[in-house]
Amino acid sequence: MKRIIFIVLILLFSIHLTSDEMKKHPGWAIVTSAVLPGGGQFYAESYVRGIFFSTLQISLISLTVYEKVQERDYWKLYNENHEQDTWHKFNKHKSRVRNLLWWDAGIWFLSCADAFADAHFYGFNDVEGFSLQLEQKAEGMQIGVIFKF
Repeated sequence: MKRIIFIVLILLFSIHLTSDEMKKHPGWAIVTSAVLPGGGQFYAESYVRGIFFSTLQISLISLTVYEKVQERDYWKLYNENHEQDTWHKFNKHKSRVRNLLWWDAGIWFLSCADAFADAHFYGFNDVEGFSLQLEQKAEGMQIGVIFKF
């Protein structure tokens, strides 16, 4: 598994380094976001969103793992003592794990969709826009507006 992840990362970086275009491929943004938390946002050079999604996904995954460990521990404890209180705590952690897994999946999907949009609109602000031009000439001032679309 480590070898596959390493190969995918090498391919992603090699494609990124060899591209001469100013575009980011949305498919690669989805793949990197699916493999690494916030990876698609970093690929599309949307660093604030990348930090946000990576922090959010890592936090949710960590909390899910913690709740799963608690669920497993209370299951073992229930098998030893068969107390009703232990059974309720086991069910509480089991319910939290299910809820957190849904949140993990939703945030993962949102991260992939956001990475797709970030890559699709990469460089959009650089290409489009307007600027004012002010020049001093012998006969007076010249003001111009430039629209790029």
